[in-house]
Amino acid sequence: MEQSAVLVQRPADDPTSCYAFIGGEYEVGDTFETRLRKEFEEETNARVVEAHYLFCVENHFRYNENLVQQAEHYFLVSLDRFDVESRENHLRQDWLPLSLFGQADVRPIAVRDAVADGSYLSKRHIVQMAN
Repeated sequence: MEQSAVLVQRPADDPTSCYAFIGGEYEVGDTFETRLRKEFEEETNARVVEAHYLFCVENHFRYNENLVQQAEHYFLVSLDRFDVESRENHLRQDWLPLSLFGQADVRPIAVRDAVADGSYLSKRHIVQMAN
């Protein structure tokens, strides 16, 4: 979050798709913070200056008619730049104004809502059930 906006991403070829938070899959040998830094450096031209652990999300959702459950960990991140550009052609990053964040299609919705209403600073665990 920078200048009252939240950095999110979505597929570059589908401007109607939902937004998601930048992240990736944990790999053996990673810490949460090293994986977070790698994802930002791989996907964008930005580097993580500071990362503060916020909470864990149990995210349940449907994908290709299958029910998926993931444990996701969220951080409040400061970056070295605001003019973030994608390094991956299939992704586009956008800064969404915090004032409009609650109305945007950002997944998981429970995390979007916690960011929009400010409760993300006091939460430690969030459950997002599948629709």
